[in-house]
This record gives sequence, structure tokens and C-alpha cells, in this order.
Amino acid sequence: MRVSEVLKAITKNTILIYASAPSYPHGTIDPIEELARIALRYSFCLHVDACLGGFVLPFARHLKSISIPNFDFQIEGVTTISVDTHKYGCAQKGSSVLLYHSNILRQYQYTSVTDWSGGLYISPSQPGSRSGGLIAQTWAALLYNGYNGYQSAAHKILLASKYFREQISNIPGLELLGADVTMVVAWAAKNPKLNIYMINDILSSMGWELSVLHAPPALHLCITSANIGSLPSLIADLRASVADSFEHQNNSSSGMAPIYGLGNALPDRNLVGEMLKEIQDILLHNS
Repeated sequence: MRVSEVLKAITKNTILIYASAPSYPHGTIDPIEELARIALRYSFCLHVDACLGGFVLPFARHLKSISIPNFDFQIEGVTTISVDTHKYGCAQKGSSVLLYHSNILRQYQYTSVTDWSGGLYISPSQPGSRSGGLIAQTWAALLYNGYNGYQSAAHKILLASKYFREQISNIPGLELLGADVTMVVAWAAKNPKLNIYMINDILSSMGWELSVLHAPPALHLCITSANIGSLPSLIADLRASVADSFEHQNNSSSGMAPIYGLGNALPDRNLVGEMLKEIQDILLHNS
């Protein structure tokens, strides 16, 4: 996030800045300290989306080989932080946490109904009731892993991420996106003769499933405790897929490359949205 662009976007209707730690596409951590100073200056809130990094970044701040910038309530001006327990917290999908700097601010989240014929009603949030089983499972995951468990996992994940970034930077034709060493590693085709989506199709044929990005075209991987051991094999296959793509750069692909290529080229985003709906219909019909 460019701080200068944030300043330009502020109007009399601005109530909040939304920042990431880290962002999903490229694993970058926004300049939270600079944004916090802006929020304090104009007296509005600063929300930090740490859904992806909330159970990794805080547990690895003392790693000497990796620099983790501040992003949480240690910074004056940060008012809320979101953390997904269902990601690196190792709980089930559907659980998440929203942290508030103060109880007063948290009260604005509540939904209270005082004139309903069914009686007085109060809920922590707008959606209403939640599954007690999911809450219990999340609590069990937190207790089972504990501080030491999350810290150990965070260290392994970030050191593996550093290794993975170093290996990709040594593959001719590719370049890393984002400078921060987090659990997300993203890379693009530096050589104009390379099609990153064709590389992805080749990797898919080898059994890999990576996340596909666009604007700019790129690939990324969220490194977890489950896939650390597979990184050397992925690096080897990535090298092979780049070499294969160089060799067959003029051949058309029958995989996702044409779809993503077309999606990036079309200026009408509504048309791209309609195309995605058609693909979803096909997927639901075939499932």
C-alpha cells in the first residue's frame, strides 16, 4: 500500500484505513506504523487484516534471520485486528477472531433489539447464532498447539519461506514479488518470452496445485507445516517447467493459461465476471 495514495484518498467521509499483515497475493506487510500516524492525525480507525499472518508473524519476531515489522496493538492507532483461527491456527473452517483495542469500540459490533415481541435480544454480531461445536473445536486446537506449538511451527514455516524465495530467485526467467519474508511466496515471469500461466499448466500436469494471480500475472504458494517437505521437489519441477515453457513458448495451452490470459486482456471487467459465472455453472453441473 502506498501511503501517498492513502493520503490522496482521504475525504470527510473516511472512517477507517484497512491494511494487511500480510496481503494474500504477494505476502507483503503494509506500512502499518505510517498508516497509524495518519489514522491518529485524522482521528479515524485503522484495521489490520492479519487473518493470514496472525498465528505466524507474532511467534517469530525474535528470529534473527528474518525481520518482522510491527503491525499490532503495540502501535498506537491500530484499533482492530482480524485473525483467522481456521488458517494457521489449525482450527476448522468457519472460525475467526476479531480483536478490539478497547471494549468501547467492540460494543459497536453488537446487535441489540429492544422492541421485538419475542423479548429482548442481544448478539455479539449481526449474523446471530453460531455453532457451539465449532467454537469448542477451535478452543481445543488453541489448547492443543499452545504458544510453544505455534512458535515452533512459525519458525519452520518462515525459514522454509526464506529458503523457497532464495531458490526461486536463482531460476532464470522468474522474479519474486514482494520483499517481505512471510508465509506467502509469489513469483512472476521476468522474461517476456515466458508465460507464467503456461508454467502453471505444466506444474498442474505434474500434480501441483498453486494459486494463480493476475494484475500482474503470477503464481504463489502459502507455505504450511504440511508442505514444507515438498519444497525441494517443487523447486525441481518449477525449474523443469520453466525450461519446458521456454522450449514450447509458441504452442497453445489447453489448461488455464488461455482463460487467465483472456481475463487479463479484457478491459471490460463485467464481461470477465460473466465468464467466471459460466465456468462456475460448468463446475456445478459436472460435480
